[in-house]
Amino acid sequence: MIQLFPGIKKRMTMWLVLYMALVFLLGFLGQTGIIALILFALVGIVVIVVSQYSNANKAHEALLGKLYNNMDAEGFIKDYEPLLGVDVKHPNLYMMIRLHLSNAYCALGRFDDAIDLLSAIPFPPQKKEEADLIARYTVSSNLCYCALLKHDVPAAQRYMNDTIAYKKRLEAIQETKPKMQRMVFSNLLNEQCLMLLTSGKCDAVLLRDKVQVHNTQMLHRVTTGMWIARALLADNNRREAVELFERIAKVAGHLHVGQEAKAILAGLPGGEKTDAEK
Repeated sequence: MIQLFPGIKKRMTMWLVLYMALVFLLGFLGQTGIIALILFALVGIVVIVVSQYSNANKAHEALLGKLYNNMDAEGFIKDYEPLLGVDVKHPNLYMMIRLHLSNAYCALGRFDDAIDLLSAIPFPPQKKEEADLIARYTVSSNLCYCALLKHDVPAAQRYMNDTIAYKKRLEAIQETKPKMQRMVFSNLLNEQCLMLLTSGKCDAVLLRDKVQVHNTQMLHRVTTGMWIARALLADNNRREAVELFERIAKVAGHLHVGQEAKAILAGLPGGEKTDAEK
């Protein structure tokens, strides 16, 4: 993570150089025994490295908070997009950057940009088949959701087929592990959203189970909320659907999902309007 933040990495190097200079000075003055000096050096190095890695993680979490909690997609892209130019060696870190950016692009309705970014992710050979499958499953699942948000049913179905294939192979691997070590892979959100686009209906209760008020990021709440509202409307639960559309339009009116909610409200019989428009 620290390689994403050159300033923090530079600061860590500076502290390490200064600290080692102090260690050599103590050794030169003969104020400390050799064993104590080595322990002093090792402890200091560990403290400096761990603290700066922790700072890098905190800096990254702050950036993600701008997108997922504050829903400032434009500000996030401005700060996060430069990370695409960082020479990242670890494939998971490389993929993570692009997954977060694709979510920001989708938040602004830039679905093609999100799909192009995810489609270009390479899958270098990995030591374990499971690691490779998890990476492929994650990317195909996100591509499927991008296509769903775009309402591109044929593309969503293709990505869904890929996701299901990877899921089956991963589940076969989990069966070889002790129960406490098995991972669970769920396509519920994508499956319900695809069902809504293809049949006109899906299970709003299942979708609601994907959103917990206290531990679900705000961006995920509003995007999933849009699918829930559509499902409620399809079930002729107009009052609850309109209330949810209005909340989405109010809190996320600057995002694509908010604009979509406003358009749906305006198109309803009677020309329902958001609170902001009344």
